[in-house]
Amino acid sequence: MKESMSSEEIDRLYMQGDRCFHQGEFITAVDKFELLLQIIEPGDRLYFNTQRTLVKAYQQNQQLEKAILLCQEIAASGAIGDAMWGQTFLAKLDPDYQKPVATSSDSDETRVETRPKPSLKPKTLAQFKRYCQNNLLGDLQELESKRKYTLASMLISGILCLILAGCFCLGLSNWLRVNTSFEFYLFCLVFPFTAWILFCRSCIQVYGLGFKRNIIENIVNFIDDHGQLEYAAHLFLEDKRRTINSLTRSQILGDALSEPDDLEQEDCIYGRVGDTDLFFAEITAKKIRGGHLDELGMRQSNHESILFQGLFFEAKFAKSFNSRTFVMPNNFKQKLEPLNRWRGELIKLEDPEFERRFRVYGDSQIESRYILSTNLMNRLVEFNKKAKRKVYLSFVDGYVYLAIPYNYNLFEPKLWKNMTSFTPLKEYFQDLQLMIGTVEDLNLNRRIWG
Repeated sequence: MKESMSSEEIDRLYMQGDRCFHQGEFITAVDKFELLLQIIEPGDRLYFNTQRTLVKAYQQNQQLEKAILLCQEIAASGAIGDAMWGQTFLAKLDPDYQKPVATSSDSDETRVETRPKPSLKPKTLAQFKRYCQNNLLGDLQELESKRKYTLASMLISGILCLILAGCFCLGLSNWLRVNTSFEFYLFCLVFPFTAWILFCRSCIQVYGLGFKRNIIENIVNFIDDHGQLEYAAHLFLEDKRRTINSLTRSQILGDALSEPDDLEQEDCIYGRVGDTDLFFAEITAKKIRGGHLDELGMRQSNHESILFQGLFFEAKFAKSFNSRTFVMPNNFKQKLEPLNRWRGELIKLEDPEFERRFRVYGDSQIESRYILSTNLMNRLVEFNKKAKRKVYLSFVDGYVYLAIPYNYNLFEPKLWKNMTSFTPLKEYFQDLQLMIGTVEDLNLNRRIWG
């Protein structure tokens, strides 16, 4: 680092700049991100994200010359993904900009890169345990110290809250000349208790700073030993818009016209496994009634309901399908045929174990059976057993979508578990490997469609 600043301070500075950008405070966002670029090194994980957001902040702040200069720097980057983003966005900023044309030598390199890439081999718990001991132990010990300090702070502040409420109750009852009762004490406890809850939330937020960058990202890198995947704790608004479009296009929640009013996403993993491009994230899709909540969350709604909370996965095939196919859990609600008419007709298959777990709907009996080969049905049954949860799939427009519901956040630091023990780490590892391994579990690299 160019200046002395802890990883927690760097994370906090980045979060402040990102929050200012999303709230439309572009001048402040520019100041934060310019300062951050002076502190972190080009190889830091936050470097490209900082550059990318700063370009957009410059653009929104009408500083086009600075936006173009920084975008040119990104476009000349040695990292292929960063350079491609820079070239694409530079074309939006500068209409006269022409993307580089591949030369013959470039074509040779391109041909090399388009060869089939090695698939990921599943890692064992023993391998992961050794990796944690060799690479994560220092960060975990630091996190455990922060966890104990957080719990102690919450406990001590809670005791002080009860004592202060009792003193206030006695003083107020003497001043009003009324008898002290338990109900009166609860009334006096309302304000201190509210302050204590806010204090606890801030403690938990501080406790989690740096956790995802130091722990979750390293677990992803361990599973992806070929370096083909990228991890981001949070993505940008246009990325959220893209996820909303994908979720709507999947038609897992409803027909193609049923779009969630708001979506929260975090812990995004994207890139390539073998020859298959994929994206998955932890999302919460909401429906809003009696009000409106825009993408910036600037307005309040009277009522909102959660349409889906859990992991959402998207992978692209080499060829588009001519029809839709939906694989839904075989529960009581899904047996009510009128609820699924818009998904097409019920597809009859010859696999008793598969049909015990799933019901399939589609526009074409022939193509749905072609997609759901005997091999793929067996793999879906095994995947369902491994996930130990309901699994929803759809095949639409050349994409396969998968949704697994969860009612809690998967990749947050555990407050009530010892972080130096292997148990919480094992949970993170198994959840991440389940989703990253979907390509291999469902044999998506086998191009039987193209």
